[in-house]
Amino acid sequence: MDLIMSFCTELGELFQSTNSQSEIFRRGRALLSGLALKPLFLKEIFRKYIIDDEFLKNRQLTFDPNEVTIFVDPAGHFSLRLYVWDPAKSYPVHSHGSWGIVAGVAGAIMERKFKITDKGERPDFVKLRESGRAILKPGDTTTVLPLDLGIHQMDAVVKEHASVSLHLYGKSVRRGYLECFDLQKDSVYRIMNPHLYGKVIALRALGAMGDDWTAEMLNQAAADKKPHIRYEAIRALANLDGGAAIKYLEEELAAETKPVEDFEHLCRMIKNA
Repeated sequence: MDLIMSFCTELGELFQSTNSQSEIFRRGRALLSGLALKPLFLKEIFRKYIIDDEFLKNRQLTFDPNEVTIFVDPAGHFSLRLYVWDPAKSYPVHSHGSWGIVAGVAGAIMERKFKITDKGERPDFVKLRESGRAILKPGDTTTVLPLDLGIHQMDAVVKEHASVSLHLYGKSVRRGYLECFDLQKDSVYRIMNPHLYGKVIALRALGAMGDDWTAEMLNQAAADKKPHIRYEAIRALANLDGGAAIKYLEEELAAETKPVEDFEHLCRMIKNA
């Protein structure tokens, strides 16, 4: 843990010294690469995962089952996470809610970067093209920007065993879900925080049923504090009451709820239906 604390201390000093994203990337990549080349820092963390069942039961769930949370800054400025990439599984193309720096720890990982070439009228339509690829070996680093500027895919190259990468993420600009992309269908879909996914699937089910009580519940959910939950409620409500859904969306747009483009897309889709 001394290696982790030393890294986090240096990282905190970096954030205090500059707000420049390019400088944070430059110095942060060097720090993360140095830590990734010293896998001894994982010894105590993996000991807990392997022998401490209570630790496993109480750990906070995240989007990805292949993630190991190493450190979360109490002030919310950054987090440090480890990902284990199974060579037998292809991971989806996705974007991030924050900037990030990634370093290889073990094995080899291929990163493919993508750019958006077309966004249709429907919120779930996106066409991508590959803009570059590279292999990350231990100590190698890459960077990602938030949202549509950081769309990429990571897959293990080594077939005989898993590969491992170390990820440093900055302060989130979008919480609650990840966006993933289907290249064959030119579509985008959301992976929700596991603590809220039950609420999301209930909202989607309500939108598929046409009873008065389902519309009433969706109207209540449209006032939720979390923007992505309101989005799901309004989208489901549009199947039952397009006028009410548009009214909610116009309120969201007037309030400039972030990310505004989600509500704009949804509003256009409902009005054009």
